[in-house]
Amino acid sequence: MSTAAILSIKPIYANQILAGSKTIELRKSSMGLRAGDVILVYSSAPEQKLSFWFRIECVEKLPVREMWSKHHQTLGINEEDYLAYFLDVPLAVGFHVGAVHPLRPIHLAEVEELVPGFVPPQGIIWLKDELGRFRNLLARLSPALPDDVFSQQSLSLGV
Repeated sequence: MSTAAILSIKPIYANQILAGSKTIELRKSSMGLRAGDVILVYSSAPEQKLSFWFRIECVEKLPVREMWSKHHQTLGINEEDYLAYFLDVPLAVGFHVGAVHPLRPIHLAEVEELVPGFVPPQGIIWLKDELGRFRNLLARLSPALPDDVFSQQSLSLGV
């Protein structure tokens, strides 16, 4: 069963994903994400907006050097920064990005209006854990998101 989450990504990398030049999002852990999960991308400061979503095609865990060797052309990062990021972990986790679906950008101020008390995630926000808080945001996004995001989260928006 897939689920949905908001994932913070630095603007340089979010924009590369949106442009199609970065097809693997890197992390130090899988954070519980699986193939099929829907990711709402929050482009962090200075952009501070939700701008697109994608479905994870697959999650790949490899030794740091092997991930670089196999996928360096599609990671959107130079080798020095890549190795510095993974300095303290043995495995790199790569989320293969499925089709990217742009949204009308929802800037932080609007997200805060729709979700009182919203704090941009340092990493991830699982929507299934906070459906009540995110009801208005999901209703705003519902025409742009796949139906299974709502049905599998037992969310009735009435839209």
